Amino acid sequence: MLKNGPIVKACRFFKLDTKKLPRSVGDLVREMDDADVEMAVILGQDTHATPNPRFKHYSLRNDYLAELASKSKGRFVPFAGVDPNAGRAAVAELRRAIKALGFRGLKIHSSANSTYPNDPKKMFPLYEVCQEAGAPVLFHTGTTGLGDTEIRYSKPEYLDEVCQRFPDLKVVMAHFGWPWSDVALAIALRNPNAYIDVSGWRPKYVPPGVFPYLNGILQDRFLFGTDYPMLRPGEWVHDFEESLRPRLKPGVAEKLLRGNAR
Repeated sequence: MLKNGPIVKACRFFKLDTKKLPRSVGDLVREMDDADVEMAVILGQDTHATPNPRFKHYSLRNDYLAELASKSKGRFVPFAGVDPNAGRAAVAELRRAIKALGFRGLKIHSSANSTYPNDPKKMFPLYEVCQEAGAPVLFHTGTTGLGDTEIRYSKPEYLDEVCQRFPDLKVVMAHFGWPWSDVALAIALRNPNAYIDVSGWRPKYVPPGVFPYLNGILQDRFLFGTDYPMLRPGEWVHDFEESLRPRLKPGVAEKLLRGNAR
């Protein structure tokens, strides 16, 4: 991880001591156990064809994730990473990840790939594969602590077109698109295939404007997430129990933590 320049800069951004980062997958499993987290979605990332040279160490091979998932006895749910800049090779790798490796979804970090999510040439062929397979796509949306990239690629507004063009594709907007969280909420309101996750935020810092939707009309389309290792399961769950669960209507916490993802 310390060879990964953007991640190191993210640690500085979040004021994290790199000496305290987890050193193994075993550390993640132990932290899940301590926080009573049953399952985790683990995310691939591929930037091998990205024009930004700063991201040459940011890729995580799908075969490696498949091995971790296989050894986890069902606790890890893998989402593939492919680089949209690789064209047909990206489509072929996504098909392989889903059909041969058993991956359940796709992760896209548009800023890391320097690609707009509504790019018809680079992105739409990937969405066609996912829609056909019933595999959701998880997008990083909003700002990022990663260095050497631009957040303009990750504005949630681009996903409205994606949801409209691919109505059977499940689209998840990670981090509720902040600072464009109102836009992310508006997209979810008008597109029944759009979902929002709360990862990357300690529960006590979730913006007040999100709560009416989390507690109300969108309560079936909010998903739990941490953003490991920047935000660890134990601290998220502790903060959730103290500051977020008391603010939720009956039944909403269970949907957020488990039911909606199921």
